[in-house]
Amino acid sequence: MVSPVKATKRHSGFDVIRDEHRAIAAVVHCFDHVLKDVRDAALDPPFEVFELILRYLAEYPDRFHHPKEDDFLFPALANRDPATGEVIDELQRQHEEGIQMTAALQKALAAWKADGPERFDAFDAAARDYIAFQWEHIRVEETQILPAAREKLTDKDWEAIDEAFGENEDPIFGAHPKAAFDGLFRMIVTTAPAPWGLGQRREPKRETFLAKIGLIRN
Repeated sequence: MVSPVKATKRHSGFDVIRDEHRAIAAVVHCFDHVLKDVRDAALDPPFEVFELILRYLAEYPDRFHHPKEDDFLFPALANRDPATGEVIDELQRQHEEGIQMTAALQKALAAWKADGPERFDAFDAAARDYIAFQWEHIRVEETQILPAAREKLTDKDWEAIDEAFGENEDPIFGAHPKAAFDGLFRMIVTTAPAPWGLGQRREPKRETFLAKIGLIRN
């Protein structure tokens, strides 16, 4: 049996996936720190900010980014490297779990906003679980899946992945979903209180991001 020829060039799909991870991580990073400021009583509840953050996290990863991984990246990698199958199965399960978690968070946020401070603890606990969940999900993809994909996939495998992640038309979000989500991202950055809002870069500092995904120590 002839072994498949590994990819010989860098592919756009790989870079898009990493860029999308950084965008998701930036929103999670903002969510984490604004929530902490509320918890420490240093900030009045910024309901609009949390609504924007949860809208982004409910729509962008769960309805635009993850389906492309499930349909293109993961099957290609499982075919080339069956040893990744168990990790991929867990990541796909987490994609479904993430949908449920963001929906529950939106419901908990609405209850907090309607009923007052006594509802904060429930939202805070669910939010902290979700934030830890997202960091771990990104960490596994960045430290296990993407290195394996770069090592095992061929140029032919990457052609379909590149096309999928380069596609900017979506039946739900229209012809320019990337632009719409970039606009939502800017709304979060503009609305969130300093220092997590105005002036924040598109992603956490490189050291923060790498530490969170386990590539360097804190």
